[in-house]
Amino acid sequence: MPPIKFTVRKRFHLLQCKTRTLDSGREHLAHYRLIFVISGEGKFVLNREIHSYSSGGVIFLEPDQQPMFQEDRGTEILMIAFDTHLAEDFQRKKAYSPDFADIYKQVENLCKNIRLIQGKPVKNDRDAQTVNYLVNQISFELSQQSSSFIKLIRSSIELIVTILARNNFECKKAEEKPLQHNLSESMIGYVKSQIQQNKSIRIGELLMKFNISEEAANLCMLNHTGMSLRNFIFKYKADLFKSRMLKMDISEFSARL
Repeated sequence: MPPIKFTVRKRFHLLQCKTRTLDSGREHLAHYRLIFVISGEGKFVLNREIHSYSSGGVIFLEPDQQPMFQEDRGTEILMIAFDTHLAEDFQRKKAYSPDFADIYKQVENLCKNIRLIQGKPVKNDRDAQTVNYLVNQISFELSQQSSSFIKLIRSSIELIVTILARNNFECKKAEEKPLQHNLSESMIGYVKSQIQQNKSIRIGELLMKFNISEEAANLCMLNHTGMSLRNFIFKYKADLFKSRMLKMDISEFSARL
């Protein structure tokens, strides 16, 4: 099947083709691009790193990035390029196409902060199936080009981007959990050590020591202990005081015996 091209001026550029056709063309290099693997599997090189791709996979590309696919005549892809005309003077141009501007910014953030695995479907099975269905729907609309096909393609693209952004965010949260846990453990250990040595704790100094804002510190402590940083310090002081008083009472009672 020959390549299918379609453009919505200053918004989307679509190309459905074999990988060898994409390798030979550079007309969309200036744009952010999403490449969806309709069928086939293999490897590609991006930024001097080798990645694997499979059917249903997604490749995220910033401007000037170009993947080099291994020779595979059976691999078919759909590329969606998001026109970068909004990159300069974004706020002014956004007023003329606010819906596309929001999608464009989502794609820009996705490609710059990608945490999903390049060339692979998203991990959430239901979302992966939805993305695959929408990609096939776009492919069908491109081949038929009925009276409403632009509207259907645009809505499908918006939904795909939303799903990918959500899955990318979930990956980010999963990566941050161990970091938050380690930070919370370190702060708790420091607080306990200072209080046990009868040293005063100044919140400002503690925040500077761990290079963190009070809001972020409270979030870490809430997730780990169920209390804010200040409440944890107050409770630990009170618990330690009660524990020491109890030990003193027991010592006095033992001495009388």
